[in-house]
Amino acid sequence: MNAVLAELGQLYAAHALPSHDDLLALTESAITVLENESPSYRPRSDGHAAGGLLDFTDAPERPLIIVPDLHGRGDFFLHLLCFPPARWGIGGYATVLDALASYALRIVCVGDLFHTERRCKARWLAAWDAYARGEFENEAMAAEMEENLTLFQMVLRVKNAFPAAFHFLKGNHENILNESGRGNHPFRKFADEGNMVYDFMASRYGDGVLHVMSVWEHLLPICAAFPTCVASHAEPKEPYTKKQIMAYRDHPAVVLGLTWTANDEAEDGSVRKNLRTLLGAERAKTAVWLAGHRPTDDRYAVRQDGALVQIHSPDREQVAVIMPGSRFDAERDIRPLCDGQL
Repeated sequence: MNAVLAELGQLYAAHALPSHDDLLALTESAITVLENESPSYRPRSDGHAAGGLLDFTDAPERPLIIVPDLHGRGDFFLHLLCFPPARWGIGGYATVLDALASYALRIVCVGDLFHTERRCKARWLAAWDAYARGEFENEAMAAEMEENLTLFQMVLRVKNAFPAAFHFLKGNHENILNESGRGNHPFRKFADEGNMVYDFMASRYGDGVLHVMSVWEHLLPICAAFPTCVASHAEPKEPYTKKQIMAYRDHPAVVLGLTWTANDEAEDGSVRKNLRTLLGAERAKTAVWLAGHRPTDDRYAVRQDGALVQIHSPDREQVAVIMPGSRFDAERDIRPLCDGQL
């Protein structure tokens, strides 16, 4: 696996935007991988299309790593793959990537690959000033997209290499067209990020690349279930049936409710109800739902009477590590990748 890690390191160190042809080819190959995921863990929604649920509830248990929102942080992603898993009690492997390649663990990212957050607020504002003058490919925006597209390539290459062990869920920022509909809302925070990214991509790469990236986004699953936990990008807004989650393309409100839900917007008890639906009544008594989306200044935030744990802390590099047969404990199981981030 040193070759894979070296390739990812070279991508990160290049500080360059990908070529049109490389980006198109990589995204098309990633689409093929998602379309052909094994029904053993990604059941078909209608007998043909890969469904919205990753279901590992009856699969052999392996250590599980849940990764919060990435938002352009390629360094975070590399630090995770290079991390020695023995420090988490996963022995026999030099790095997380080595363990992943041997299918000795599973990784689930909860989405939000694009759009750097507050660490790059000043850059967003500079990019907005130029954008307002009609300069779509301005220097600040090129620097933003270099980070985003580098991470995009890294994530796709890992998924393509280890499709059964590495998974990426759709978040609300997986909306390259900045569309309204199909479970999406346009996005803006510091500037007009959604439109700025769309116009940069249209100017730099054209409609073909935009199209295949959108296809990739809409093929991403929206929920992952395991014996002791469930993960999605956001807190589930209301109870859903398993069939609705699997047939998510026919239920945009389900996509919206698992990717866009704000704090205090969800129905009371929605998490426990969804845990019972996906895990059964007995497992749901002690299981938790892990989500990103809403940032927390602390290591984590607990909601819905302890049933939901939010793990997206934008200034920290941390993951949740769930060991087989172990009940999740946020204090113990949310693990920093860098010293000084406890």
